[in-house]
Amino acid sequence: MKTIAERIPTHRRLILVFFLVLTLVSAYAASHVVVNNNMADYLPADAPSTEALRVMGEEFPITLPNARVAYPVSSVGEALILKSNIEALPGVTQVLWLDDVIDVQKPLEQADPKTVQTYYQNGMALFQVTADDINAQESVAALRGVAPDGVLTGEIVELANAQKSVQSEVYSIVLKVVPIVFMILLLSTKSFLDPVLFLVTIGVSVLLNMGSNLILGEVSFITQAVSGVLQLAVSMDYAIFLLNRYNANRLEGMTNEEAMVSAVRTSSTAISSSAATTFFGFLALLFMQFRLGADLGIVMAKGIVCSFITVLFFLPALILTCQKPLDRLSHRPLLPDFEIFGRLAYKGRLVFLLLALVVAVPSFLASQRNKFIYGMGNYPEGSVVAHDEAVITEHFGEMQQLVLMVPRGDLVKEQKLQVDLEEIPTIDAVVSYVSMADAAIPQEIAATNEGMKQLVSENYSQFILSAAMPTEGDVAFETVRQVDEAAGRYYDSFHLTGYPAVTDDMRKTVQQDNSIVNGLAILTIALTILLAFRSLSLPILLVLTIEIAIWLNLSVPYFSGNSLSYIGYLIISTVQLGATVDYAILYSQHYLDLRERLGRRDAVVEASRQTVPSLLPPALILTSAGTVLSLTSSIAIVSELGTVLARGALLSLGMVVFVLPGLLALCDRFIQKTTRGLHFQSKESSPIHDPKEANA
Repeated sequence: MKTIAERIPTHRRLILVFFLVLTLVSAYAASHVVVNNNMADYLPADAPSTEALRVMGEEFPITLPNARVAYPVSSVGEALILKSNIEALPGVTQVLWLDDVIDVQKPLEQADPKTVQTYYQNGMALFQVTADDINAQESVAALRGVAPDGVLTGEIVELANAQKSVQSEVYSIVLKVVPIVFMILLLSTKSFLDPVLFLVTIGVSVLLNMGSNLILGEVSFITQAVSGVLQLAVSMDYAIFLLNRYNANRLEGMTNEEAMVSAVRTSSTAISSSAATTFFGFLALLFMQFRLGADLGIVMAKGIVCSFITVLFFLPALILTCQKPLDRLSHRPLLPDFEIFGRLAYKGRLVFLLLALVVAVPSFLASQRNKFIYGMGNYPEGSVVAHDEAVITEHFGEMQQLVLMVPRGDLVKEQKLQVDLEEIPTIDAVVSYVSMADAAIPQEIAATNEGMKQLVSENYSQFILSAAMPTEGDVAFETVRQVDEAAGRYYDSFHLTGYPAVTDDMRKTVQQDNSIVNGLAILTIALTILLAFRSLSLPILLVLTIEIAIWLNLSVPYFSGNSLSYIGYLIISTVQLGATVDYAILYSQHYLDLRERLGRRDAVVEASRQTVPSLLPPALILTSAGTVLSLTSSIAIVSELGTVLARGALLSLGMVVFVLPGLLALCDRFIQKTTRGLHFQSKESSPIHDPKEANA
């Protein structure tokens, strides 16, 4: 690293030009990255609902309805006209209504009331529509335009909302975060220009990362929404480490070039350790079977590498080029002396540690007992889509569709299955070959009818189920289980899909991911700390400190009675550990260095004075970024991720500032015996403090 560092001052202009060209290319590439808004696409290829969708695509000319659309009507005839108008829309491949289930030419009073009310009641007609979901926003706009006062909900609305949000909100989030970050950095730096250089540096690294996503082909909407802000928040401390070392070198009398060479060489170790823990935290997400985690993990791990390279090469060249204006715009330090935090942490070490241990167990148990959401979550309160969903639910109740495909050929089995499915309490209607055709007519003949092609294929008979239930939750998952059980009575092999079935597969998949992902994150980060400190005890103490903060964070929804996205739960478990364990590492490194010449108390006080000013900016930036995500994003899962991210950063900071100092002091001798090369000061006081105070 020494040889590379020595060449930076000489080639700084070439470095700046190189990064400028690379940034422009990356910005262009980033605009061509495809964003996938469908969470179901990230299920494992062997998930039952994924396999069912594949079979459906091969066997049947239509796919599962992805929208429920309701319009005010005065008669069945008007509803049939609306159905024809919907069928004529570009991108609409199927429209199911009451006339597909019963003969609407006969008086409706003679039909099953439950079936009629599923599609037509209270002056409203409800249509099950299959429309183009690649251009979901256009499809939703077209469906709304069929008739005045039309309302719609369903998967396509979620996709359209995600598409719109990702396109419009990413820039809005950045515009809100940047001024906040600027103000935070202004408090912690010594020049009005420093925050600008930091933001430019991390901005370059973010663009490099986003542009390189083109190699991946596509990224998920969650990754697109949070990766840039998250990268900015978790890697800003790299730039702070480098600048602090550079300024310290200049104060010692070095020239600018000498100070920078030394800063790059010496700070690269600290930055590498910090980046490694975050890198491995994100990398653990690659082992999720639910590939949404792997998608975010790859992009964020790649982003950490981009930030690491940019800080060690681009930022030094930028600082040296702008040194004169940096000096002219210098200002006095705006942060107070944080020595009082160290005094408080040492004096109250037993209280803080006991309090942390007391809340650790119930927090851990509560974090495991949250009520989880496995899909996209609710719509923003007061939004158009929330209003539409409320109107449809008020008129027709909650309704989901499932599609069951069984091997074709045995009509007796199909008739028995039809009866069993109709007896499931939540199922209101079952449309199948045996419910629509004369059982005396062979399937081969009936299947030539256009209306029957959606129910009978070369190899399968299809049952379309309408169930009065939400997309997920105990009722939905129990209904999926009952349908599986009913089909299993007659068939060894069958396929079930639909939003509740997909969500049920998500639930099963991500629950299996929990222990694997968290375990790998803890193991890799602990190993990184072990190698960095050559210590057996510090990995345990530092990881435990942050894990308690994570348990506290994830217990809040349980104690407040709110649900929590399981995807967010998994992601934050690794992200908070990887992003904030750096705080514990930085504090511990200062404490260990100081203990070689100071007593325990003085080492704690001085370590707090030195590190809290460096810990505050990244923690506040991460908190601010999470808060902006929470308040800005209309995607429930992204907004919730922002909330837990902001809360987690503050909790981790609190644990490091108030609990970790006492933990290190109490385990002082144990740490010395289990760490290679440590030689602590044996006295409890030092010349820099009054010996009487050391006994406080």
